[in-house]
Order: sequence, then C-alpha cells, then structure tokens
Amino acid sequence: MDKKYMTLFKELAQSVAASAETVMDYDREKGDEKGLENATIMRDNFQELVNRIDVTEYVISKADVAKFLIASTIITNQIQTKINALKTALAGYQTDLIPKLQDILDNASSEEEVQKMAEEKFTISEE
Repeated sequence: MDKKYMTLFKELAQSVAASAETVMDYDREKGDEKGLENATIMRDNFQELVNRIDVTEYVISKADVAKFLIASTIITNQIQTKINALKTALAGYQTDLIPKLQDILDNASSEEEVQKMAEEKFTISEE
C-alpha cells in the first residue's frame, strides 16, 4: 500500500473520529447514555486506527478494511446530505428568489411600487 492511500485512510479515520466526537456532544446534550457510549466506542476505535497508521510499519488487516469501508460509507452519506442541501438551496434561489427579484426590477416603476411588490412577493402566508 503506497503513502497516498495511507494518508487517505488516516484522514478518513480522523474524519470519522471527529464525527463521532460531534455525535458524543449531541448525545451528552440530549442525555442519551447509550448513544454516548456507542459514539465513544466509535471515536476510540477510529482514533486507535489513526494511531496505528502513524506507526511506520503499519500493516492493514481485514478488520481495518471493514472499518475503512464503514468510514467511507459514513463520509459518503455526509457528503450526499450536504450535496442535497446545496441543491435545495440552489433550486430555491433559481426558482423563487431570483425570479421575484428580477420581476420587481423589471416591473416596478417607482420606489413605492418596489415596496408594494416586495411586500406581496416576500411574505410567507401561514395556512
């Protein structure tokens, strides 16, 4: 295994250990003792893996491969969640905000009309 993959695996393990820390904080806040215990074990397991990779004679094991697979799946899901959120935000800008702003800019002939159109377009009715 070359150094680039060693670096990738180390960063992957560090990333999941950091994510587990975030989950630990959340579980602590919510008083979820079982969740905290599981997140702590996960953090410790991945941190231990990082520490072993730092050793110059690191040799990957089948158990490590399973951990890297889990870590890759976790990171992939986190990235996909971020992508979905960004796509939603982008669609909102493209289909809602930008057209409304453009309509006001194109059709308001006075500052009063800008105010009136803005009031109509930028009010969310609660139904």
